[in-house]
Amino acid sequence: MNPLMQSQVFFFISSIGFVTLWILAAIFLFYLIRATNTFSKILNKVEKDIDEIGDTTKEMVEDMKDSAIFNFLFRKKRRSRKDFK
Repeated sequence: MNPLMQSQVFFFISSIGFVTLWILAAIFLFYLIRATNTFSKILNKVEKDIDEIGDTTKEMVEDMKDSAIFNFLFRKKRRSRKDFK
């Protein structure tokens, strides 16, 4: 086998290898982008739910502060006359 034939075989095999490598890289990137999009959607849902939970918690705290039992147990301290001087 002469050197020219060997170089042609080498370049043919390496071309097939590079095409195969690029196809595998494209498939990997496709699935990576899909996974990233799915992860992003999940994070958006979680963030929305956390905001709703935060709003619900704020409402519960306000209701508790407005209750008579809370006001009875935790009265506001009166200012003494010394504070006004």
